[in-house]
Amino acid sequence: MHGDRGLTGRRGPGYGERLLFSIALVVVSLLWITRDMATWATATCAVGAAGGAVGVCYFGWRYMRSRENSR
Repeated sequence: MHGDRGLTGRRGPGYGERLLFSIALVVVSLLWITRDMATWATATCAVGAAGGAVGVCYFGWRYMRSRENSR
């Protein structure tokens, strides 16, 4: 049943799409961190930027490996 795509026939996001989402998370978090906000909001933005950076490294590495293996 793992190969069953359901009624929509859609696949999940690939590594390239996840990489772009991670980059967007870093950019948006860093833009919001420049605003004058409460301490908890600044900390949330910092966590979002750090998580996005980890995602960029992980999904970027996986994307490059998947492209290398497809040749």
